[in-house]
Amino acid sequence: MDALRVSLCIVGRIWRNLPIGGRVAEKFRLFVSNQQVAVFDPDLDSPFNEWRPRHVSQGFSWRAKSVSFRVPDGDMCLVEVLQGTDPTTLLGEPRRTIMAPFEVGKGSLTAVGSITEEINISVPGGVKYQLLFDLLPGGVDDDQPYDCAVRLKFVKHDDPVFEICKADDAMDTSLPIDLEAQPAS
Repeated sequence: MDALRVSLCIVGRIWRNLPIGGRVAEKFRLFVSNQQVAVFDPDLDSPFNEWRPRHVSQGFSWRAKSVSFRVPDGDMCLVEVLQGTDPTTLLGEPRRTIMAPFEVGKGSLTAVGSITEEINISVPGGVKYQLLFDLLPGGVDDDQPYDCAVRLKFVKHDDPVFEICKADDAMDTSLPIDLEAQPAS
């Protein structure tokens, strides 16, 4: 199992750097609140997760149909959504890379958002995905500054796993991963 996790982290790095083919990445600006960017089923009544101390230190909070990733202080985030082998348009080396399972229901809409704003994206439904999250540094896109960038890559996978592939100084990888988030109240 450890070899599979390492392979997926390595494959994720390779896929991010593919210069060919695929569709154009979906990219949008997102106003971030409560230091989180979430991916969730837009039909959930309570899509955001409660953050316990371990969730904060591991950098994400997960439950079925909802995963939230912690991002640093700042208001504006540039989000890029990729599928399969789509080439990235974002530059820079990730500070954090986290993998988490994500299953899209029968519909094809998935939401990416923060507390005050969400964007619906189209991802083929009825499929299990290995969701790769990369946190990249801030910069400028189309003459507009942003505080951080987030790359989300949906890769079809029959047996997706949880893995913290790359951690920054704000994260603690010495403890077991907590996979029991509750809906935020």
